Amino acid sequence: MIMQVKTFSFSKDNKSLKIIILAVLFSFLSACSSAPNALTYYLLHATNGASVLEREAKQSIVLDKVTLPEYLKHRGLVYQTSDTNLHISTSHLWAEPVDEGLTKALASALKANNVALVRPDHYASEEAPHISLYINDFVSTYEGEVIFSGQYSISRASEAASIHSFTFKAPLSNDGFASSIKAMRSAIEKLAIDMNITINQQS
Repeated sequence: MIMQVKTFSFSKDNKSLKIIILAVLFSFLSACSSAPNALTYYLLHATNGASVLEREAKQSIVLDKVTLPEYLKHRGLVYQTSDTNLHISTSHLWAEPVDEGLTKALASALKANNVALVRPDHYASEEAPHISLYINDFVSTYEGEVIFSGQYSISRASEAASIHSFTFKAPLSNDGFASSIKAMRSAIEKLAIDMNITINQQS
């Protein structure tokens, strides 16, 4: 009888020890799985360009607004994984809202043609054309390119607004979001050239 009691007591302690070990292991695994991923932030505009001074520009353009699709209002970078699916990253993030980065990148691209992009609250002559930009898509895709599409309207004080659609593509040189950002900048440069040509044709 004494031996039976001792044997039962040992089995009970062994079972309790296993439960404690499993609880500790589970807690450790839970802590690892819940640990935050390292975050990487990206700028859409390049920071190595000189600022545009209005007095140096041959022409000024007033950017009234930029309208984005809903999926570009998130801080996570977006990648199109198929014809119907988008992936929004939780660890690769924009350092600033996309509309702000887009405005800065467009201003930098326009300055190459001595065109100053100014905001409505900045000084501009009454003859300066006003632009509103509507983005349909601005995303890197599973086909290895960035798609940039939408419309922009041009209006002047004495004329009705004209609407101009655009679609630009820029290839990705490598995999990864850094390559996507460079391709996005290239697509914005194409839009700047298109805007400048259109405005000069209407002058």
